[in-house]
Amino acid sequence: MLIFTSLLLLLGSHEKGEIEIVKDPQKVEAIEKECCERLLKKGIPLTQAKEWSRTGVVAEDQYWMWVRDPVIFPSNSKGTYGRLIWKYAIDGGAGVAILPVMPNKKIALNLNFRHATRSWEIELPRGGAEKGETSEAVAKRELEEETGYLTDTLIFIGDMAPDSGVLESIIPVYYCLCKKRKETKQDEAEAIKKQIFLTKQQIKDAFVKGYIEVDGIHAYLRDPFLSFALLQAECRGLL
Repeated sequence: MLIFTSLLLLLGSHEKGEIEIVKDPQKVEAIEKECCERLLKKGIPLTQAKEWSRTGVVAEDQYWMWVRDPVIFPSNSKGTYGRLIWKYAIDGGAGVAILPVMPNKKIALNLNFRHATRSWEIELPRGGAEKGETSEAVAKRELEEETGYLTDTLIFIGDMAPDSGVLESIIPVYYCLCKKRKETKQDEAEAIKKQIFLTKQQIKDAFVKGYIEVDGIHAYLRDPFLSFALLQAECRGLL
């Protein structure tokens, strides 16, 4: 059994209303057994019930780790809870999102096809860190790779938890003023069709509508990074 986290082993306390991660081996074994018995009562076959009750690293690749933690809930009931961990964040790097603002105050956004939702999305430039990269370095690299723009003005405007129910990642968000443009260096695994440039009000209107039409493409506008960045930048007087 392996308990793994990049958040300094914040185990929590169920007595304080938190979901507590258990690390005592005997207690972990008892939780796994209890979970297995619970699944068996639901008609799950024994082999599968054991596998679904096993805690620690469930699966991993070069980027992600899926961890199933043994936990105690605030109700004092016991069970397991899963987390997805971005591996490079363990080494100090992190993914970032960037709010790129043009000299005319329009915001540069990506028209991006997303594999998970199988849809075209209007989104902020964002991406993951390479091993050992600082978040500022990631922000400048991702801005250049995805949009071609460079910046000398990079301002941290807050941290974003994109899905606190399953992702461990806490993503820093940056505001930047864009200057000269170079050729984009889009990653071979990305599907960014083009950049579009919208005013703050156009973005707000599109959020309410839920989508815009771009070159005959029905593109959704529902990026939580964008809504967070827009609010932060507006409250700080940057937009």
